[in-house]
Amino acid sequence: MDKQLIVSSDSHIIEPEDLFERALGQRYGDATPRYVEEHLGQRGKHYFTGYEYIRVDEIVEGDEATEESRRLQQELLEASLDPAVRIRCLDKDGVWAEIVNATWMLYSMRVKDDDLARDCCAVYNAFVAEYCSHQPKRLFATAMIHMEDVDWACRELERVVKLGHKSVLINCDTRPEWPYYRDPVYDPFWARAEEMDVPITLHIITGNVRDPFTLFGEERRNTARDGMNILYEAIPVLLNEFIMGGIMDRFPRLKLVLSEYEVSWLPYFMFRGRQMIDAFGPALHLRRIEGTIEEYMGRVYHGFIDDSWVEHAVAAVDHRTMMWGSDFPHARCTYPNSQRIVHDTLAKLGEAKMADLSYYNCARLYGIELPPSRAPAAA
Repeated sequence: MDKQLIVSSDSHIIEPEDLFERALGQRYGDATPRYVEEHLGQRGKHYFTGYEYIRVDEIVEGDEATEESRRLQQELLEASLDPAVRIRCLDKDGVWAEIVNATWMLYSMRVKDDDLARDCCAVYNAFVAEYCSHQPKRLFATAMIHMEDVDWACRELERVVKLGHKSVLINCDTRPEWPYYRDPVYDPFWARAEEMDVPITLHIITGNVRDPFTLFGEERRNTARDGMNILYEAIPVLLNEFIMGGIMDRFPRLKLVLSEYEVSWLPYFMFRGRQMIDAFGPALHLRRIEGTIEEYMGRVYHGFIDDSWVEHAVAAVDHRTMMWGSDFPHARCTYPNSQRIVHDTLAKLGEAKMADLSYYNCARLYGIELPPSRAPAAA
């Protein structure tokens, strides 16, 4: 197996322990997202998201049973604090560049105090911009934008683009008390994102379904239910709001990214989406949309890590819309074995498609400058 540079479309940063407390603690007090040492009588480091609690060793630290795994975990944690350490990790893993998403801020998109959620977004966006500025050709930040206040969302979009963010990540579904995304109230945001050619990312955790890692005690009876639901949450939003709700008709250059939903759902979605548009829609007298499901999906990009059913997805949609991601530095990330995992997952597609899915597709979408050694686009 020859080592070829790859690009991660979905990596993460673990925010500093005091990031939000230092900036917002005086204003919000105990409501501020922060680390705590106990929850429900259970000792150990927990993270309070501003709404829910997460046991840190379950979601971030993973298996620390061996000395080797402890060293690896320490390396991953240091990479979130020091961009130089992160670049060394990327070099060791054969990764040229990364799209950097949040960790704790994903959960804080669910905070019920909208002012707190917006302030957390602003603090995080400034932090991750500064972090990525140390390696501006290899680390590319995704901004977090809470969508309750569309005027604020538009202003924050303008601000983060000036800071250098490559994309923005919004709530993957609207709150029950908000208008649906298809509502024209959101149109100024879609219009500005389209005009600036900024992809809109929908990522797991940021909607209405509880992440299983926030469940404790008897609540864990719902782990499988919530686990399946959270890994599918944005997909009905894509069909109901962005496609059949007319957003993608009104904004024909708007691009979406569904991140960390993997890709094996795509064949089923294409079948049911076609059925909804061609059969159920007319029968129910729904608004007739302007394009085909295939045309809309040409503007929807998909992040995956190690989906073993990727060849079925490639048969269902344009392979140039699928992008590998490492999930670095989370517990299930592919580091330091990304080269092997990419090869094992994608080699069956052939070299050209493997190169697209693991390197060129992400670079093309986000305008990432590639090194001369592997700069030409794949055939």
